[in-house]
Amino acid sequence: MRKVFISCFFVILVAVSASSQSSTSAYDSVDPFIGTAADGNTFPGATLPFGMLQWGPHTRQDGWYHYGDKTIRGFSLTHISGAGCPLYGDVPVLPWSKQIGESDDPSKFTAGFNHDKEEAHPGYYEVPLDDGTKIELTVAERAGIARFEFLTGNPRTLVVNAAGSATIDAPHREKDESTIEIRGKDTLVGTVHSGGFCGSPTHYVLYFVYKFQKPFASSGTWTDKVAPGATSATGHKAGAYVSFGEGDDPVLMKVGISFVSTANAEENLAKEIPGWDFDAVHAAAKAKWTKALDKIQAEGGTPEQRTIFYTGVYHMLLSPNIFSDENGEYTGFDWKVRRLPPGKKQFANFSDWDIYRNTIQFQALLYPEQTSEMMQSLVHDAEQSGWLPRWAPANDNSYIMGGDSSAILVSEAYAFGSRDFDTKTALKYMLKGATVPGKGLHNWGERPGLADYLSKGYIPVTEKFQSATSFSLEYNSADFAVSRFALAMGDKAAAAKLLKSAQNWRNVFDKDIGWIRPRTEDGNFIEGFNPEKLEPHRTDMDKSNQYGFEEGSTAQYTFMLPFNYGGLVRAMGGPEKTEAKLDRFFEKLSGWGLPNFTVTNEPDFCAPYAYLWTGSPWKTQEVIDRIRKETFTTKPDGLPGNDDLGATSGVYVWNAIGIYTEIPGVAGFTIGTPMFPRVTMHLGKEKTLEITRKGDGIYVHGVRVNGVPHASSWLKLSELSAPKNTIDFEMQMEPDHTWATKKSEFPPSFDVAEQ
Repeated sequence: MRKVFISCFFVILVAVSASSQSSTSAYDSVDPFIGTAADGNTFPGATLPFGMLQWGPHTRQDGWYHYGDKTIRGFSLTHISGAGCPLYGDVPVLPWSKQIGESDDPSKFTAGFNHDKEEAHPGYYEVPLDDGTKIELTVAERAGIARFEFLTGNPRTLVVNAAGSATIDAPHREKDESTIEIRGKDTLVGTVHSGGFCGSPTHYVLYFVYKFQKPFASSGTWTDKVAPGATSATGHKAGAYVSFGEGDDPVLMKVGISFVSTANAEENLAKEIPGWDFDAVHAAAKAKWTKALDKIQAEGGTPEQRTIFYTGVYHMLLSPNIFSDENGEYTGFDWKVRRLPPGKKQFANFSDWDIYRNTIQFQALLYPEQTSEMMQSLVHDAEQSGWLPRWAPANDNSYIMGGDSSAILVSEAYAFGSRDFDTKTALKYMLKGATVPGKGLHNWGERPGLADYLSKGYIPVTEKFQSATSFSLEYNSADFAVSRFALAMGDKAAAAKLLKSAQNWRNVFDKDIGWIRPRTEDGNFIEGFNPEKLEPHRTDMDKSNQYGFEEGSTAQYTFMLPFNYGGLVRAMGGPEKTEAKLDRFFEKLSGWGLPNFTVTNEPDFCAPYAYLWTGSPWKTQEVIDRIRKETFTTKPDGLPGNDDLGATSGVYVWNAIGIYTEIPGVAGFTIGTPMFPRVTMHLGKEKTLEITRKGDGIYVHGVRVNGVPHASSWLKLSELSAPKNTIDFEMQMEPDHTWATKKSEFPPSFDVAEQ
């Protein structure tokens, strides 16, 4: 009886545990602190999906929040999640429970805190400071509300650092003049001039308005020194403070922002948060995030898996960001104020080189109308500046990272169902970028080296252009994606021309060593090239770069050819030789040693699926399972590198679902190995996609799509056209050497000869 009782008790515990795991909501599974340590560069503040206002703490002058730090410098209104360089961090406000003297420098004030009672949820942030002050933040799209509770007897002062943006130390910022003005006894307004993303000469202007529920008792400003009673400040070190004296009641503060004008910031605030009900705004933010996160309903999984998964989904819905105001106005790339038709939005902050790998497709499937507006935003940018932008922060062009990735974004958004934008004009600028050498904003080359690329079929490496080979390969991907878009638009001639130029990777492929190898101006491969080592004479970039490549090596970029893996396998000498190189490549999953896979490196994101073209899908399944288990955790350092506006999170999210957006500009998925028993995706046009797995193990034994056996490791999006669609996986514990192993069952390859 005792054994039976214990066994029954154990079964009950297991059932309760499984039930609790399944019942944890998507919203409650998100942990915004994941990625706030190490190199993740995420932030734990309050924001809405794609919101303009991203309000949260930063612990360092560069605008980042680092989990290991012990002090907070302020709660800034704007952030950029997971980027590799600082940006925004504008107008931080900091509660101060001490007297401010004329010799103080409030811009350097910090407040101690610990994580014991710190909370972060989608749309909400809370932290108690060491002095007893409690801060709560919640938001609408362009406005937010804060609640500050001070200890009885402490001065209740708020310090607003108008010039405290993340890139305050950028050289060109010394001439920028931020402003702040105290209006009456309950309002602060001002402007921020900032920019300099990743050392670029980019610039933006942000307008803000802070309003308080009750009038403040005293106030002042500062530039070089504190000026009690002053009502305005202008300059590179402008700020203001307001004090409410002693009291027990919370201080409520609202804020609105705009990239157009102070008047628009006030209008945004008035329309989005007209009252002073903090809890109502919080409830609305939670409801909006709940609706967004519930677009993907994952059943089962461990608590850790669910937390990593839903935090990844959350990260993928933070950017691009709304850039237009409630009245439809926004500042264009030509610095003119423009107005959109009612109901439309302009978006900014396109981390194109990163998010074209897996993020924009995710957004297009779940938010087709909004993603269409994002693509129309890129079209607007091109019309105003002459070119599609490259890594565009705010309304400027930073030109960081190689390639022509915005063109890929447009092609992919269209392929995955976001088609309500000016496709004719989009194609015009996509073809211009691919065929016309020229310079855009700041006199920077739109496609550096394009003249050589067009005439030689590759870009020669030089001491001044040491990353030329990786730029060539990114142009190959862009050409291919644009060719697919041109074909969809009916321009067969352009499609054929760009499909041909997409094969230019062969011009830098050295058959003798079986790897991409940089070539010089005279057409020769560079001498002394060793695929296993970094070149010792490289001096201008960090240790992650091999000569010829940006943020990567020949191994990583050679396997960044998913649009023609069939051709690559043949060039490498066939499946056996290719597979041996892949096996070596995946011996490690992180770190910048050569020639291993690096999960943090965007060119590597597609590589685990290369085995599908060698007829060994079980090896793809093994690598995906290792990536999920070994490189992501629920800790603050749980992201394996910069999240890059959701792109790194996207690796986990798609690989957990069991499919991946592999080929640029092509509407389809490579098939991996699902992690959850069931995932239901609510797509656009009221369609659903339900993915289930039966059986134990990570190895695929069979797949059914809408009830029909599916032998291929490739799935066209058009095969999921029913209102309710299903992908059913049959899994097993041992590798299956029969499923999807025939060449006819491989994903497609797009080669001129094969076309």
